[in-house]
Amino acid sequence: MGNHQGVVIARTSAGADAPLPTLPTARTNLHAVENLRLGLVGCGAIAEWHAAALKHSQRTVVTACVDVSPERANKLAALTGGQACGSIAEAVEIGVDALAILVPHHLHESLVTEALEAGVHVALEKPMAPTVDACERILATAAKHNDRVFMLTENAQYWPEILIARDLVNNGAIGDLVTARSWHNFGITKEFYPTDQAWRFQQSAAGGGVALDTGSHWMRPLRMVLGEIDEIVAVTGRLWPQMEGESMVRSLCKFASGVVASFDVILATGAVGLQPHFQFTGSTGEIVISALGEVRLFDGKDWQGTVVGHGNYMDSYKGVWTDFEAAVLDGKPLEADARYSLGEVRAANAIVRSAATNTWQKVW
Repeated sequence: MGNHQGVVIARTSAGADAPLPTLPTARTNLHAVENLRLGLVGCGAIAEWHAAALKHSQRTVVTACVDVSPERANKLAALTGGQACGSIAEAVEIGVDALAILVPHHLHESLVTEALEAGVHVALEKPMAPTVDACERILATAAKHNDRVFMLTENAQYWPEILIARDLVNNGAIGDLVTARSWHNFGITKEFYPTDQAWRFQQSAAGGGVALDTGSHWMRPLRMVLGEIDEIVAVTGRLWPQMEGESMVRSLCKFASGVVASFDVILATGAVGLQPHFQFTGSTGEIVISALGEVRLFDGKDWQGTVVGHGNYMDSYKGVWTDFEAAVLDGKPLEADARYSLGEVRAANAIVRSAATNTWQKVW
């Protein structure tokens, strides 16, 4: 899965408030340089998570923090040492080699297009777009600019516990896969749902509910271990009246291999218990990933299982930037190309269709 040691923010030697040196706006041969100049477009909660991961990098310097809100841009600039600005055009003038697009879903297509046409590499937060058609348009634009890296930053691709589990499965630790379970029950947090008018509650901005948004982090690991999904049957619910999309999903996913797994995501209204995030059941044993990052193998040697590894979800963001840096600076292929992420969008759409029709729906 590449090097997941972590990756981040280089500050100016004089501190976060020091003025940045004058930088050229374009560098044509990045394989000849050591550091990547990155602009963060959208300075909300997820940008702060990425910024925290970037602090571990030795290869990326954040030079621009872009937001329509000067308050948000200035706050992230203080955290990263970048320069606050209000547009992609300003970021390019400051000097960037790449832009991370970290904005509400309905803005992805227009801002990715603007960034690629400005001549920079792009890392886009999931989902690529609310609809498959919009995703295809983005991919077509990226294909026209194929001298630039276009990455979909689904951090679950680099989730340490998932990588451990995938290796165990691939090495036959539990025999042939029989079934699996993915479970995520989480509550409202002020950083991502600050008010009843938060964009994630709005269908026009989010493009859906938890299946498309948070659920992708729990769907990607199933696909990484089990392969592609053929069809889905689901029920959904709206636990939060202000949320126009679904806030609960209970579903079964039938994979092309014939294996069936459960996929459940709930935006809870109260306290939640620490159920395992994932269970992979095979013909000779089982792998369980706890909510606290423990990977336990049940192979018959100990009825309590054997702890074979620990991880941390937040470390997956370090893997994102390690992979992006290697792709841009070294020419290394990405661990998963952007098109692969359409699997989560298609699955989310199938969940919504199934809930509306009470039938199995093909994932297309």
